[in-house]
Amino acid sequence: MSESSGARPSGHPKLLLGVELRDPSWFRQVKLPVAPGARTDRMLTIPQTDAQRLARTVVRRVVDLPVDATPRVVWTNDRSELLVHTSTVALGCTTGLVTVSLRVECDQTGAVPITIPIAVGTKERPAGLIMQAFSHVDGPPIITRPWSEALTAFAWELLVETTRAVAAEVGKDERGRPLIPGAIGAETKVLLVQPMARHQVGKATR
Repeated sequence: MSESSGARPSGHPKLLLGVELRDPSWFRQVKLPVAPGARTDRMLTIPQTDAQRLARTVVRRVVDLPVDATPRVVWTNDRSELLVHTSTVALGCTTGLVTVSLRVECDQTGAVPITIPIAVGTKERPAGLIMQAFSHVDGPPIITRPWSEALTAFAWELLVETTRAVAAEVGKDERGRPLIPGAIGAETKVLLVQPMARHQVGKATR
């Protein structure tokens, strides 16, 4: 399976998901359709700076925000409310770990930073889409007690949706469907994504 470079000469930045990439050399598009269940020849090694910029665009999909809407979202749980500043989302990558951070606030605390670490695979030890997180995130107890599960779910969905959106831009499978992430990993300041085609389920119809 052959691939095009997808890179542009220096001074000609590439747009991806409407985001101007600082280093477009990591992006590779597949020329030919990918067979069911097959992976692309090359794993995407997304610099942390580009991964963060992409995540800040994708976050609007995760929380269902229109393009022209305020980036602040209010979550409600019984009598508790949490103001989430989606524009402050940041991704950090170290070996085997992706950290999602953002600022949230409630009446009792004001705006505070929250960090959600997610354990993933590495290039040497891929883990597919298996990821692990703590049951409680660090932060003021008045926030983390009622909101840890929701914040962790948000961070997980943001990471998965960002990698899914990028994989879909790489190419399509033999049935014309966008590729999906088959593995997510991290190295120091690099987010790893292995695009693949969906597995064939049942008999294909044409």
